[in-house]
Amino acid sequence: MGREIRMVPPNWEHPKGKRRNGKIDYLPMFDQDPESRIEEWISGYCAWKKEEHEGTEYWNYEGGLDLECYRPKFTEEPTWYQLYETVSEGTPLSPPFATKEELVNYLVEFGDFWQQRQWRDRFTETWCHDAKEPGWNRESAEKFVECEWVPSTWINETGIHTAETM
Repeated sequence: MGREIRMVPPNWEHPKGKRRNGKIDYLPMFDQDPESRIEEWISGYCAWKKEEHEGTEYWNYEGGLDLECYRPKFTEEPTWYQLYETVSEGTPLSPPFATKEELVNYLVEFGDFWQQRQWRDRFTETWCHDAKEPGWNRESAEKFVECEWVPSTWINETGIHTAETM
């Protein structure tokens, strides 16, 4: 669970729909299309059966095939970069960018969607008009984009850390 960079087609628009809370927002989706997931699942099931396991055990172990949780198959080559959270199946936290440098610059200037939303919500509260605007420091943004993945939060001897404080 964390944040990752996913490759998406140029100008990709992640699907939106009605969420459980009734609001229209990005739908959480794994970074795989349904057809590829089905092929992977069947291959795993066949390997499981060769070991003479019960079929329902594989279903319980690997899970079912909720194909609505997978992104549509791309019709263009995924050559752009987009930040996603992976605490759920995955929702975008930035627009897509043609280069990693554009993504770094966006994170430095604006932060990610989650931070922007938090800042907006806090800013409207009277007790928090001094809320710091979102935005990562450049070194953290560059490190993250170079690594392409980071856990949501981690703790070590120097304290509690998140992607924007790497």
